[in-house]
Amino acid sequence: MSSQILDQKKANQKIRRIALEILERNQNEPVIIVAGIVQTGYELALQICEELKHFSGKEYPCHAIQVFKPAPLERPVSSNVDPSELKSAVLVLVDDVQNSGKTIAHALKYFLDFPVKAIQTCVLIDRRHNAYPVRADYVGLSLSTTMHEHVSVEKGPEGFTVSLS
Repeated sequence: MSSQILDQKKANQKIRRIALEILERNQNEPVIIVAGIVQTGYELALQICEELKHFSGKEYPCHAIQVFKPAPLERPVSSNVDPSELKSAVLVLVDDVQNSGKTIAHALKYFLDFPVKAIQTCVLIDRRHNAYPVRADYVGLSLSTTMHEHVSVEKGPEGFTVSLS
């Protein structure tokens, strides 16, 4: 049985708040790049970039990161970010749900080889089951769940929904 945690309206409010927090924290930064972990993390990153543009009037680059979530060490992490873009930039790394922190840790490791000014992390849902020393800088909603429960973030025509099963 599945129960909805966030409907599209509430999820969109969380995403708008995250975008505002990113702008507030980085108001003096000339370059902010948003990169989302494929699949849903990237779609969330695209929405965050739209909200950043809405609030600031500026375009923000949005890129995809490929991480093989079931076993990140089996395949290399890759991204369509041009390394020259990262020089002195603030990189906001986005994923939909943070469970143990493993996926974000592997994505972070990939970007540590580039001359970024700072790396910040963002998740729509933080389940707080951290097995890795990764904490999200921007969180839409923190949930106390068991490891046996599944959190699902899905993109619909009007935005995202979050369910727990």
